[in-house]
Parts: sequence; structure tokens; C-alpha cells
Amino acid sequence: MLEPLKIIKNWLTNTNTRESNWDSINDQLLSWATRTNNNLKQLGLDINGADYDFNNVGKATQTTSVVSRITTLESQSAIIGTRNIGLDLSVQSKIKLIGADGTNLSSSNPGLVSFNSTSDAGELVTREITSNLEVTLTGVHWGFDGDGDLTDMPLWVILLDTGSTAILGVAAQGGRQAITAAESDTAVGNITTFGKVLVSTIPAATLNATYLGWVKADFDDTGNAGGENFWTVQNGTGDINIGPVQTLFFGEVRA
Repeated sequence: MLEPLKIIKNWLTNTNTRESNWDSINDQLLSWATRTNNNLKQLGLDINGADYDFNNVGKATQTTSVVSRITTLESQSAIIGTRNIGLDLSVQSKIKLIGADGTNLSSSNPGLVSFNSTSDAGELVTREITSNLEVTLTGVHWGFDGDGDLTDMPLWVILLDTGSTAILGVAAQGGRQAITAAESDTAVGNITTFGKVLVSTIPAATLNATYLGWVKADFDDTGNAGGENFWTVQNGTGDINIGPVQTLFFGEVRA
């Protein structure tokens, strides 16, 4: 709501008004108009950004209205995949989800992930992730224990739909549309077969999966100072792919 106009009378009833009285009214009107104009400009800057240019002719300088652009953004939140989710690989033995810009996920900086709906066939649902999620890979071997070292092994970063938010999972086998509770574990020592998924929280039931993408990691079978079955996530060019991954490939999907 605009600021109400308030003029204080500075002369008495049945007296002549002087030039200074009219100047007082004029000054208050001009002051009110300036504040109102600045408030309206501030609204324009808040909505459209600091580079917004006021044309003073009452014509839109944006090609579409703010409401239309918000509607477009909301509709894009239901595209299968993830938004505003990145990886923190400062500790290369971990997979840690953070905001896409490198800041922590929170209620004011949520990550978004869309899943196939389990209740309405053919529809999508979008969940918010409002805190960072992580798993430590050291000790996981997916059946490779004793087979020697591996280089550039693809590991799949998966998100599971809990019905309200998402669980983080990491797997050596890609291509799955859902993950069961029996396939999941939070204990690294239990991830001993190719089909197991290391998760941040064990799901209570079979949950739909959406892939954040994949990373390449090196596997030290023995002898690493960080521990046995030690994984090092690579962070060079071509080592990380954050993007949609199709399911229904058989077995292991290599980059």
C-alpha cells in the first residue's frame, strides 16, 4: 500500500493564508511525491534487479510479466532431475551434497529433485532437500575386495524419494528405477556385493530413484594410509557428470 498523504495545516480558521502557508503545502506534496516515486522504483528494482531501466512511458521493459516468469519457473520444478544440487569433493573419500553454488543446503537454499510419482501414475513429484547429505566411501568394496586396484570406476549418485524429502545413495551399479531397503545400508562394511547401495539413511520401503549423475573414483584395494578399500573421487575434467541419467540399462553402465 502506498504511503498516505498527510498535510498539516499551519494557519487558523477564518484567517488569510499567506504565501508561506501555500509553500508549506507545496513542500509536503513534493516530499510525499518523491518518497512515493522512490518506493515504486525500489519495487521495480527488487523485482527485476539492479540493472532494471525505468522508461517513464508506462510501457513494460520486460518481455513477460513477473507472474508469467514465476509460473514458468514453478512448472520447471517438475522436470525429472535435480536443481540447485552440487557436490562438495573437498574430502575425496566422501560424496557430499551441497547447493549448486557451493553453499550449504537449507530451508532458504533448498535443493530440488523430481521423481516419478508412486501414487499417481505418469505424474511427477518434486521434493526439497534442506540440509547437506553425505556418505563416506572408505571401507565399501562392492565385491572388488581382493581384486586389486581400480582406476576411473564410475560411481552413481542417486536420490531416493521418501515421500517428503530425499535420501542420498551411492552405487556401483547404475540403471535402476527404484531401490529396496534390502539393497541399502549405511554401514560401509555391509556394502560387499555389486548391487548394494550405500545410503545416508536406510529406506523403510522400496523407493523411486532419480540420478544426480556419476563420478569417477579410484579404488585402492589395500595399503592406502586412509584405510583398506579406500576410494578417491576424481575431480579432473570429465571425471564428474551432474545431469539426467536414463534408467533401464542392464548391469553396470560405464561413462
